[in-house]
This record gives sequence, structure tokens and C-alpha cells, in this order.
Amino acid sequence: MGSKTLVRLIIALAVIGVIAAILHFVGSGGGVSEISSSTKKKKVFSDFPINEVASITVEGKGETLTVKKGESTWEVAQRDGYPANEKPIIGMLRDIWDLNIVQPVTIGRTQYGRVNLTAPAEAPSAEESATIVTFAGADGTELASLWLGKVYEKSENRPNPMGGGMATSEAGRYIKRGDSNSVYLVGNTFDGVSLDPSEWIDKTFFKVDGIRSIEIIRGDSTIDWKLVRDDAAGDFKFAKTAEGENLDQTKVSSMKSAFSNPQIEDVFTGKELAENKADKTTYKISTFDDFDYTIKVGDKNDLNELPMTISVSAKFTEKRKEGEEESDVEKKQLDETFQKNLETLKAKLEGEKKLEGHVFKIRSYLVDSITTERGELLVEETPQEGATPGEVAPGVSLPGFPSAPGN
Repeated sequence: MGSKTLVRLIIALAVIGVIAAILHFVGSGGGVSEISSSTKKKKVFSDFPINEVASITVEGKGETLTVKKGESTWEVAQRDGYPANEKPIIGMLRDIWDLNIVQPVTIGRTQYGRVNLTAPAEAPSAEESATIVTFAGADGTELASLWLGKVYEKSENRPNPMGGGMATSEAGRYIKRGDSNSVYLVGNTFDGVSLDPSEWIDKTFFKVDGIRSIEIIRGDSTIDWKLVRDDAAGDFKFAKTAEGENLDQTKVSSMKSAFSNPQIEDVFTGKELAENKADKTTYKISTFDDFDYTIKVGDKNDLNELPMTISVSAKFTEKRKEGEEESDVEKKQLDETFQKNLETLKAKLEGEKKLEGHVFKIRSYLVDSITTERGELLVEETPQEGATPGEVAPGVSLPGFPSAPGN
């Protein structure tokens, strides 16, 4: 190494040493504000008390919704304590605990309306109002609150296929903490936070599997019917067939899957409960798993919705009937399978029994296909080709009728 190169290296090292000393002095002197790196994440709540939250209140313009922890599950106060769907609630609490600031927004209180963070009582409309989410402990003490404002949309740099400019997608939301005036942009849209109680209730419903018999009762034996079948792969037949009745299998095949995937829209409470009675039509269903369902519905409204109630019972065989010449290994495997299936059926019954005593709002399509009259299930007679009903064939005279012209 040459002398000139060595001198340059010594000078460079000296400069680095001086810079390091200056940085150390500035960092420890306390007179210079510390600026966080742009890559360092900062939480909205430094210590959100996620494990202490016992109730959540959502407030908007003229509306309030509350969900709270009950003895065994979260409950929706505006639905008389009906069970809430716990999964999105727990997910929301975790999201808030881990909520990071994407960008601070420099804005004064007088400009909150621009990002829909105006207090509900002061907002001129629901669209301009903040949605305030308040978290409280078991004793009702407020733990924290989060104000949700306008959803942030980013451009996708492509034309909107529906027209009207460039396409956008939701990418975040403007928010602020209840105890601060600082506004932030975060990467979560919180689209699950709703003021509609029906969006919070547990939508788990009953499910009918393997129908053995299905019956409709409307109080008129001439139009009511009951269908039965001998095995899960068989076809339906009338429980009692009248003379001349021929059941059309194409019209009843879909009834094998009736109520196989029913959906809850809402639960009737208060005034709506008094106005919606499930007292018009009754369906009775028995399954090959020995479940018995009684399902009642009321009148359909203009939105094709109707009230429904359900009651369910079941009688289970507690012990498996052993087959002939079973080995010890086979017996053990079959007993274990039988026991697991029995436990599954008992859990199903326990869950569905919890639905009793409530009046549910459902869509009418769930029952439209099975709400038919007995005569509509029969094979339709096909008229003879070339003739219309009541028409006399050419050249034929019937007693009491005049002959056709020319005869």
C-alpha cells in the first residue's frame, strides 16, 4: 500500500470517528427531537386492553348498538340478548390491539367533516358522522374508544369498467382515538363494524339431513300431504294414497333436501315480534337419524320475508347392535365410530334446541318450493295428440249431440 493511500485511509477513518462522536452527542443531549424511521410501525393504541373488554358500543347518527359478554357467549343487546357471532368480534379486538398508523393526517377539528369524523350529535347527516366504537370493562368503565371516519380509496390505475372515471378500491380508513384530536390513516377499513343488529347475531341455524318423511299442514286435508320413503336413496310416496293418485317424482325429488341449508336473516323482537306470527303453515319432518322437526311459518311480506319458528327432538340408540363374527379389532373400531357419531348427533341436537323460543326472519325461497297443494304433486294427464279437451273427433256422432256438418 502506497503512502498516499495510507494517508487517505487515515483521514477517512478520522472523519467517520468525528461523525460518530457528533451523533452520539446529539442523541444523548436531549435538545433535538427524535424522528422515527418511516419503516418503523407505530400503533394507534400503545396498550389496548384487549383482555379486559366486556362490552362494545357502536354509536352513529341517531343509532346505538351494544354487544356484551354474557355467561357463555357474546350477546346482542338490541336483539334481547340473542347470541352474537363471536368470531368477527374477537377478530376486531385483535385488529384494534395491533392497529398501526399508516400516515398521520394534519387536520384541525373544524375540518373533521372532510374525513367524516364529526361527532354524531354535531354531524348534519349520518354519512358525515363518525362511527364511535367504545370499549368498556365488566364494571362499565370505559377502557378506550375509536372513532371511524371516511373509508380511503386508492386508484387502481385503470378505467372503471362500470364507467365514471378510474377504478378505485378500499385501502384503509381515517380514524382517531377518543382521547386525542390526532387523525390517522390506517390500513383496516373496519367494514364489519355496523349499526345493524342483524349483522352481529350468530347466523348458525338448524340443518335437516336425510329426510325420512315430510308433511305439510295448513288445516285442509284436501290439499295437505305427507310423503315418506323407506331408505335414504329411495323415492318418496304418499303416506296414504287415494284412488287414482300418481305421484310425480320430478315434482318431489327436490323435497329430499328441504331445509338442508336454511339461512337466518334476523331475529324478531319487540314490536316486530308482536306483528309477525308464525301461525300459517306447519311442516313436520323426520330423518333417518331420528330427528323430529316441527317448523312453522307465517305470512310473507312485500320483501319475500316471513317469520319462522322451530322445535326439535331426537331419540338416539345409545348402544350399537353387534354383528355376527366380529373380531375384537373390528368391534373396537365399530364401537369407536358409533360413539363418535352419537356424540356428533347429541351436539347437533343441543345446538338446535337453543333455537327454540325465537321467531326468525327468513327468505321465503326456503319454503316456496315445498308449499304446494296435494293435487300439484300428481302426474299431469297428457291429452291425445291431434285432439283438444272436449273436442269430438271428425265423423263421430255421440248420443245427444248433433252430427257434424256434412254427416
